[in-house]
Amino acid sequence: MSILENTLIVLGLSANFFLLGQYEGSMVRRIEWKAVLMICLIAGGFEALAMLAGYELTRIPFFSNSESADLKNFCYFVAAILFLLVAFFMIYKAFRHAPVQERLHKIAYGRILLEVVLAAVFTFIAGIGWGFIGRNIGMATGVIACAAILAALAGIWVGYRDGCRGRYAIYFTGGVMLAFVGTEIMIRYL
Repeated sequence: MSILENTLIVLGLSANFFLLGQYEGSMVRRIEWKAVLMICLIAGGFEALAMLAGYELTRIPFFSNSESADLKNFCYFVAAILFLLVAFFMIYKAFRHAPVQERLHKIAYGRILLEVVLAAVFTFIAGIGWGFIGRNIGMATGVIACAAILAALAGIWVGYRDGCRGRYAIYFTGGVMLAFVGTEIMIRYL
């Protein structure tokens, strides 16, 4: 995979964590650093686990030991479709314009954990795609975890300062990045 593909995958997947942080940041009177640290640890941990789990699923001997060109082409096709599915879901969320009620509340870790698990599903799917076409899973896992943490931090700060403005554009941009990767995989490898 090229550096551009890797960068777009990381940025596209990190958009969900930016939006999670933005929502939480817009709902608090002041930023509590203990809560921010917990959100970052949860986001980074789940992202790393999801990426590794998706990658390990592709290490099944049927896939990893095969020399068949048809099977490899099928794996590239599956990877492209998975990235496109995540992309289209994010683009759908961008155009759906679900209202966000901004009101002060305490940080609810249960809700954050649910949102992080849902976002980690996208990373799990991306991990499967990475397993079919990627090379260095250790670096990819570290980068995606760090990107999730940085995106959550940036989102909290932006949400605290400006509220939830621009969230649909971020969903759309993240979706377009992943759609580009999926399309590029189809064109390059198939």
